[in-house]
Amino acid sequence: MNNLAAPPVPEPSSNWMAGRRNGLVREIGTRHRPRVSRRLALSGVGALAVLGAATVAVLVAFAGAGVPNAFAGWSATPTTPTSGETASALAQCTSRLASSAGGRSGVPAGGWQAVLTDTRGPFTAMILRSPGATATCLSGPSFTTTQANAAQGGASQHVLSNGSATAGQAPAVSILGLGGSSSGPITQAAQSQLTTGGGQPYTFVQGQVAADVTGVTLALSNAANVQATVADGSFVAWWPGHATASSAHLTSASGVTTQQLAFIPLSPPTNPTP
Repeated sequence: MNNLAAPPVPEPSSNWMAGRRNGLVREIGTRHRPRVSRRLALSGVGALAVLGAATVAVLVAFAGAGVPNAFAGWSATPTTPTSGETASALAQCTSRLASSAGGRSGVPAGGWQAVLTDTRGPFTAMILRSPGATATCLSGPSFTTTQANAAQGGASQHVLSNGSATAGQAPAVSILGLGGSSSGPITQAAQSQLTTGGGQPYTFVQGQVAADVTGVTLALSNAANVQATVADGSFVAWWPGHATASSAHLTSASGVTTQQLAFIPLSPPTNPTP
């Protein structure tokens, strides 16, 4: 039969025990620096580099997602124009209006004066008036768009001149509805949704406000806020994208009031000019 007895336990000698004790003393008394393998260190640097690249990519994607390239530099609040920016925009706007003048359009070739100027980075929006006509204009680095309303023979003629839109493409225009929404400080308003030649949409709103209104901030359907420019009883605001204005926060001497906005679509302009 097999011998299942446990093997004998070895007994360490006194010399072995003394040597082991001295080794432990040396280990305890010696300071050790943690060693990180070169491979691990390099992989850590690589991970940080990848993380940094990913962060940059996220920031770029976030910054670029809301504002298309055609509208780079746009701001939700008006900015101070640079030297000569307003004069250059006015020249572009009046030139575009002059090219739309004559014939059945009823748009005057000259006599235009800017009554409101809204600057947002490299973009300038204007409300212009001329005897018998009014117009709005948006001028940027790559396009200039004008919309004119001219009285001719007792009727109103709406003329679009878009330097960047596809020929014949008309904006979707809507006006402030009657009823509760028009009983506030904003008495009249029109909202136009247009598209640049590159296929990038933007929305333009103009209107009239009570004389004591000094500030207008529009709340959009995408939960964003855009501050308008107010002057001479009028206001103008615009933004990239298809979002529409759903309400307005209006500042006056009596405080801040909120007015709900409901726009009613109209038919396209009768004379779109490419």
